Amino acid sequence: MDDLFNHRRNLANVPLTDPDKNRIIGNGAPRFELYHFALSVCSQKVRTCLAEKDVSYIAHDINIQPGNYHPDYIRLRLLGQAGRSMARGYTGRSSVESEGFDPAVVPTLLDLEQAMVLVDSVKICAHVDAVCAGGTKLIPATLKQSIDSEIAIVDATPHVAILYGAHPDGDFRPERIRSVMPGVHDRKIAKLQQALEQARGDPEIEAAIEAKISKERAGKSHVARPEAMRASVDDIIDTVAALNDRLDDARRWVCGEVFTMADVQWAVSLFRLKWIGMAFCWTGGHTLNTKSRPNVERYASRLFDRQSFREAVIHWPGVPRSEYVMEHYRDES
Repeated sequence: MDDLFNHRRNLANVPLTDPDKNRIIGNGAPRFELYHFALSVCSQKVRTCLAEKDVSYIAHDINIQPGNYHPDYIRLRLLGQAGRSMARGYTGRSSVESEGFDPAVVPTLLDLEQAMVLVDSVKICAHVDAVCAGGTKLIPATLKQSIDSEIAIVDATPHVAILYGAHPDGDFRPERIRSVMPGVHDRKIAKLQQALEQARGDPEIEAAIEAKISKERAGKSHVARPEAMRASVDDIIDTVAALNDRLDDARRWVCGEVFTMADVQWAVSLFRLKWIGMAFCWTGGHTLNTKSRPNVERYASRLFDRQSFREAVIHWPGVPRSEYVMEHYRDES
């Protein structure tokens, strides 16, 4: 297994030569290697977790949108499939647990000590916390049940739908997103078909890419259906309302007085909602949600000020600034 791991890792890394996008984060010999994308929600979860744990890692920022689908990256990622069925459908969610294994997305984490490939951000973060003694203990045993419950809620939030699709009654997304998203699924499918031609003769890769094409076709259909997009937005508004009910003035973090992995996940989720134009989920005053959720607003403010989050998301190179989050760059001249 080690030989196969090293062979596929080496091949996947051949085209990754840009020093600005392929670099070591932190000090010391890196134990981990992360394939990620700056704007990816799941990548942001992993980067924030790694920052909290204060570990060194090799970071490869690979643009999966509109499609860096090199067969050698897919071959590497397939080592982490672990018997999961391929994702072919689309609900606007990115959860591996509910949607299945996508062979051509990020993040992918390599544990270089164990020659292990991990492909699910939830499992990646849990693994990093378990094997790294330093930094913040993010999943203390006494809170594990509560943490797992909160993570499952975040993992089931349809972040992908609201990035790729517009609400039929008004597109609140940042201008830059509104301008680039039309036709994105067709562009991704075209890239995948190119990758499929590169992979001819390798049945495993052909099957993986064909599954990914099916998923992108389903995604194109989802974001084009008004009822599907309304349901995705309504789901998020209800999720934030329920979070507000679980929070109170006496609770600093979502599971109590200590910062945990659940807060890592919520930080990324809530910032993405604000970034995309959905802070109205907790500020209210919007046709889609008139009611304010002050507990969430205070909680989000604490999360966004967390140093690990600012390093891994707000100030991470390549994360574009939307007009909705400019206040979070107040410390820049």
